[in-house]
Amino acid sequence: MNVLSLFDGISCGQIALERADIKVDTYYASEIKDYAIKITKHNYPDTIQLGDVKNINIEEFPKIDLLIGGSPCQDISNLSQNGKGIQGDKSGLFFEYLRLLKELKPKYFLLENVVGKKTSINTISKLLGVEPIKIDSRLLTAQKRQRYYWTNIPGIEQPIDKNIKLQDILETEVDEKYFLKNGRLKWVLGENGQKCIVKRYASLDAEKANCLTVRGEPSWNCNYVTQNGRIRKLTPIEYERLQTVPDNYTSCVTDKYRYNVLGDGWTVDVIVHILKYINKNKI
Repeated sequence: MNVLSLFDGISCGQIALERADIKVDTYYASEIKDYAIKITKHNYPDTIQLGDVKNINIEEFPKIDLLIGGSPCQDISNLSQNGKGIQGDKSGLFFEYLRLLKELKPKYFLLENVVGKKTSINTISKLLGVEPIKIDSRLLTAQKRQRYYWTNIPGIEQPIDKNIKLQDILETEVDEKYFLKNGRLKWVLGENGQKCIVKRYASLDAEKANCLTVRGEPSWNCNYVTQNGRIRKLTPIEYERLQTVPDNYTSCVTDKYRYNVLGDGWTVDVIVHILKYINKNKI
């Protein structure tokens, strides 16, 4: 199978294809973040990197069997206040996915995005010709992460709940640098931090982690746990586990970039669940 992954990030798609036992002949990836590409090259050195999705020419490819991608969500998100929706500068890159879908005509396609603005979601559904499947990652991991998945892979049902709790994936021995000090500790325990926890922008000792995001760590709106009487943030390995990415998959870059790309990535086992229906439909 030849695969084209748009907005590839750290190639969660390749991990999922392996776990779904789908043989890949060639994997093409379109990504522009240098540190995401570095992670992909470290784990999958044979990946053919194509750069900016806007510059992709279909004459470069053999027959593509599977087109996957998660187009940018910033303008579609219900948190966005710019009112641009699918026409926004970032979320408008969906139309590049649509262009390549029409030009390449793959046997299967899969697009992921947030549960966002209704008008944008309806537009995507109309243009792709399928209704999305809403799956919450909490069924397969310890993270609440509702996402829409548009695909022509038939027969997909909801995953069976594995009932995984945040406590189940925590590391037992954690470097001192992850324990809160000074400003952040004061913020978490203070009025502003507690308001964020009540509003579910942040969490403390939750049963399931809040959805990981790119902005969570820099803005302190992330998930905190108490360990041995002290409060700490989650480690990059715990982020990997929440996204069902292998431990230390992102360790070739600094923590700052690990948090970024994992917050921006896919929950791998959700993608595995969807892709397994390709083989089920061959039976």
